[in-house]
Amino acid sequence: GTKTIRKVFQLLSHSTIKSLIYQPLTRILNIRAKLSYKILPSPVGGGLGRGDNFLRHLFTVHSSRFTKAAFTLAETLIVIGIIGVVAALTLPNLNHATGDKETVTKYKKLYSGLTDAFDRAVVIYGPVDEWFKNAETTQEKSKIFGERIAEFMKISKTCGFSKGCFSENKIRDIYGSEEAFIDYGNSNYAYSYQLVGGVSLAFCGDIHQESRGKLSIDVDLDGPNKGKNQKGLDRFIFEIDSKDNLVPFIYTNEQLTGNLCTSYDTGMWILTNDNIDYLKCFSDLNWETQTSCK
Repeated sequence: GTKTIRKVFQLLSHSTIKSLIYQPLTRILNIRAKLSYKILPSPVGGGLGRGDNFLRHLFTVHSSRFTKAAFTLAETLIVIGIIGVVAALTLPNLNHATGDKETVTKYKKLYSGLTDAFDRAVVIYGPVDEWFKNAETTQEKSKIFGERIAEFMKISKTCGFSKGCFSENKIRDIYGSEEAFIDYGNSNYAYSYQLVGGVSLAFCGDIHQESRGKLSIDVDLDGPNKGKNQKGLDRFIFEIDSKDNLVPFIYTNEQLTGNLCTSYDTGMWILTNDNIDYLKCFSDLNWETQTSCK
C-alpha cells in the first residue's frame, strides 16, 4: 500500500497537476491523520511540519521506535482513482499545449536558419536577380534557388524534381479539410530536399509572379512521413519579397491589421504572436486586439 502511494506521489512533479491533486490531497491526509493517528516528532528533530512534510514522513520507513502509519486497501484505491480521473482530464490539455509550443519553436528555428542561409548566399552570389541571368525556365530558376540555399543548410536527402520529400496526401486547411490547391512540394517545377532533422523544403521559381513575391519556399516541418500535412500546423510557405527579404508568405494583408485573412498568413502570425491559436479560434483572432483564444 504505502510503496504504491509513494510512487504515485513521485510522479506528481508537474506544477499544474501538483496544484490540482497533490496539495488538496495533502490537506485531506493531514486532517485524516489528525483524526486517526498520533503524529510523532520527526526522527530528524524539530517536530513534524505541515503539508509536504507530513507526506514525506508518512511514506518514509522510520526506525522501529516510531509508529508506522498505514492506509487500508479501500483508501489506497480511492486516492488512486481520484488521481486517475483528474489526470485524465488534465493531461490532454497539457499535451496539446506542449505540441503547440513545439510547432512554434520549430517554425521559428527554421525561419532563422533559412534567413541566415539566404543572407549568406546574397553576400557570395550578389542580389537575387543576378542568380538567374542564364536561367530560361522555371525549373532552372527553382534549382538555382534551392542549390544556393543548400550550400548553407545540412541536407539529408535531395529529391530534386522527383517526389519523395513531401507527403503525397492532400494538403489540409486550418480546419482540417482537404484543399484543392496546388501542392508545390510535389510539383514538377519545384526543387526539393530534406534537412537533417526531418524538415522538407521545396524551392519554386516565379510561382507567385502575380503577387509581390519572386520566389517561394514550400515547407513541411514534419517531413513526408509524419504530421497531418495541414496548413498552419506543419505546412507553411516563405517567399522572397520585392525588397529581397526572406519572409513568411502573406497573401493579402501586408499591414497586419484587422482579422486574420487566410491560412497563408499563419507563418507571420507565429512570428508575431508566438502561438498557433488560429487552429482553435481562427475567426475570432485579430492582428491588433485579439492575438490568442484566451
